[in-house]
Amino acid sequence: MPPSPRVVALLTLVIACTPAQAPVTAPTSTTTDMPAVAVTFDDLIVGGRDLELARTEAMTRALLGHFREAAVPVVGFVNASKLSDGPEKPGRLRILRLWTEAGVELGNHTFSHPSLHETPVAEYEADIVRGEPDVRALNATLGLGLRWFRHPYLHTGASLASRAEVDRFLAERDYTVAPVTIDNSDWLYNFVYTDAKSRGDEATMRRVGEAFVASMAAALKFHEEATTALFGRPIRHVLLLHANEINAAYFDEIVAIYRGRGYRFITLDEALTDPAYREPDHFTGRSGVSWLYRWDWTRGRKQVDWKAEPEPPGFVQQLFEASQ
Repeated sequence: MPPSPRVVALLTLVIACTPAQAPVTAPTSTTTDMPAVAVTFDDLIVGGRDLELARTEAMTRALLGHFREAAVPVVGFVNASKLSDGPEKPGRLRILRLWTEAGVELGNHTFSHPSLHETPVAEYEADIVRGEPDVRALNATLGLGLRWFRHPYLHTGASLASRAEVDRFLAERDYTVAPVTIDNSDWLYNFVYTDAKSRGDEATMRRVGEAFVASMAAALKFHEEATTALFGRPIRHVLLLHANEINAAYFDEIVAIYRGRGYRFITLDEALTDPAYREPDHFTGRSGVSWLYRWDWTRGRKQVDWKAEPEPPGFVQQLFEASQ
């Protein structure tokens, strides 16, 4: 699908190519010569504010339609607590089932989305197990087991000891941790967008949506430059987005941004064949950060200026704060 005129304009303004820092690591594989990205969605069945079932279903069907039309493979990460145990569970489970009916593999994002930095390890591990049954059953309809795990908030442990224990636990349960190299504050934009939609404020929806698309272009440019600084070549990226209304409205334009930069859309399995993911990662900071940051932090070289990472524009941040 060709980019819309609005996306072309945004690309021209935001991701014009600029020289990156000199490479420090020579290419180690010819498999990564062409830019590629795997797309993942967190917080299923819906991220951000909870929505009524009809609105959640409409959002889900719109997202899945975009994946199908753009031929983008996706993995979706589930917080099973969002299915609830009350009378709404059949309807919520039916919405989650739409993902597997569309061929999307599901991963475990814990039951209730706790932070490993704020939760005792034993409780955190119990929450992982509690999140498994419904997700495992739906994956079985695709002939798949439950193999992907993503830490809520990307909090992987504030100490080497807690991180090692959870890694051991995950390995025993045959999980592979899904890393993230490109992240953006889509959740923050969505809070503002969803509130405006609830009020019928189309002008704010449009303004926030345009800022969101611009931010996705800026995030790609920044992370490309960080990748060049660290590896001296493109890598197979993993993009984190959330199952929400702003992505349901603008995912086609995100796809256009990536394709306009020459990216292929690949599976998560394919992404993790990149040698970059064998780079040591000993990060134990309290923030939830990209694996690019973790690798830079582990090297101790500070090859990337992380203070230059794009932030949401002031008007979006103000609207978000006002909505809390």
